[in-house]
Amino acid sequence: MPLPSWIIRCLPGLSIISLLILAEFALGIIQTLWFGTSPTKFIAGQYLVVAQVIFVSWGLFLHLLATFFPLRLSWRVWKASGEILRANTTHRPTKTVFQKEEDDEDSTEQNGFMKYHQLRARAPLEPDVVHSIIIPSYKEDIQVLEDTLKVLASHQSARSHYDVCLAMEERDPNAKTVATKLIAMFGERFLDMQFTLHPASIDGEAPGKSSNVGWAAQRFLEKYTDRPNWEHILLTVMDSDTHLLSTYFDIITRRHIENALEDDSLDMTLYMPPIIFDRNAHQVPRFVRVADLMWCGAGLSCFQITPRIDTIAIPTSVYTLTLPVVDLVKGWDTGPEAIGEDMHMMLKSYFLMNGKLNIECVASPASHCNVASGMKGVWGWFDGIRARYQQALRHMWGCLDTGFAIQQWSQLGTSERVNNLCYDSHANISLGAKFSFFRVQIEEGNKLTLRNIDLLTRIFEAHFLPAHLFMILITSSVYLAINPSTAVSRWVQLSMDVMAYLRTFGFLTMLFYFFFCYERYHKVCVDIRTAALKKSGLYRDIEDQISRRDPWSPLTWLDYVIFPVAGLIFGGLPLLHAAFSHFWSVDLNYKVSAKPKRIIVEQVVRMEEGRL
Repeated sequence: MPLPSWIIRCLPGLSIISLLILAEFALGIIQTLWFGTSPTKFIAGQYLVVAQVIFVSWGLFLHLLATFFPLRLSWRVWKASGEILRANTTHRPTKTVFQKEEDDEDSTEQNGFMKYHQLRARAPLEPDVVHSIIIPSYKEDIQVLEDTLKVLASHQSARSHYDVCLAMEERDPNAKTVATKLIAMFGERFLDMQFTLHPASIDGEAPGKSSNVGWAAQRFLEKYTDRPNWEHILLTVMDSDTHLLSTYFDIITRRHIENALEDDSLDMTLYMPPIIFDRNAHQVPRFVRVADLMWCGAGLSCFQITPRIDTIAIPTSVYTLTLPVVDLVKGWDTGPEAIGEDMHMMLKSYFLMNGKLNIECVASPASHCNVASGMKGVWGWFDGIRARYQQALRHMWGCLDTGFAIQQWSQLGTSERVNNLCYDSHANISLGAKFSFFRVQIEEGNKLTLRNIDLLTRIFEAHFLPAHLFMILITSSVYLAINPSTAVSRWVQLSMDVMAYLRTFGFLTMLFYFFFCYERYHKVCVDIRTAALKKSGLYRDIEDQISRRDPWSPLTWLDYVIFPVAGLIFGGLPLLHAAFSHFWSVDLNYKVSAKPKRIIVEQVVRMEEGRL
């Protein structure tokens, strides 16, 4: 591999090494410990040397960024809870956008949405909008997939608008049997249902979600490309254990129509829901539960209340793109660098469009399971921790996207970028004209925009901040422990005191977030999911998959105070593990996260006509 490419690939690891070198020049820790000599006289002086200025400045910057994060998170989660409640209760339409009665024509959605009669006058007929849903699976328990399909099939629009694809792996010996059985159970409840078998031996491909999804997406492209309604195919990628409310598809249908009608252009939007771990959280080790609370918060910190052209958010597990966008960016990457499939696809689409990709957060939470061990007792507790660490390592292996984002960012605005966009007219002259218009619009890509800076900041928070903060904390603590107070510069001491105060403030702010903001969010999500299950007749089937929280319980408070330890175990350490592993390899032995298994009480799916 060429040296520049290797350096870009290893930026997170190299940045950590650079920070440690800077710490040694600034603090002289190794000189003091190994040689028994005090640091250079400049360190004990009244003024800072250059290395110390850089070190404390960087430390203060990191702490300020980490302190601002819980403030931003608290605000976004509080507002998201209200928006989710509004979208799924009082303002939720009883019919889809195309089925509104004439007496509803004057009703107007909040947040500037168009009136229903305006949509109906200009939008295509209802059958033209199809939700193609990809559910990747590799050695998943059939009950997990069955429950996911039960929830999807309970949606009112499932039979007329959902085209479901079970994306199976050829490496799974039971894949074809499981897929065939599920299609026999649910095939008639959807507009269409099929499965794909991703081959195990394609040159250059790495096993994982991205290559599997890419293979299934190609089948949808072949299926719909020559159809007149191609631009109204919405492709949703979701995990095998994801439960989505029908409002998710209702909202993105309305927003897709509005975006498509605006200037008669293509809908170049990525839609994404917030996530919630509300199914088996009461059955997993406390550290695993807290780690997933923080993982949930990472996505929620980017949640925007209203659709904005400058929104930057990174999808987690579930997202939706239009089929023309998928074709335009040549689908999913399939190499080992794309292991962070959701973030990687967002970055690829964003940069190929010169930063003009719209990103909209949808006020309908996606329900997930925590990683669960099949073992019981003490060994089951340790096995659960091990399984969650493996999942965290896979997540942090996605720091390869740092190098990918920098490479793509450096090419923004170039003519090659636009020429690389893929489009074949497919005998659709109208759509071809729209693509040509879009290509002209994105040729004015600019590197230095506030939106690009915001995106790079989010990447820094994910792939640098946890490890750098950990290194700053360790080196500062060791430095103060091995040196008498008289040997420490007063400016260094003052800076480290300020960092300690910022950490304390950040800790208290996170406690505020957990108790006042997250608990409200969790209750809202559980309540609307429970109501939807009861209305659809599925509550008795999935009743055991509802995890509630009591914010007044001392055991719940224990979740709040151990989050720094959980963040280190499942955040900082996996990031260090992944960053340094990338010095010699980008390949990870991909392992599917363990999902909870339960006893099947009833094999028959109780579905009734006329539900949600």
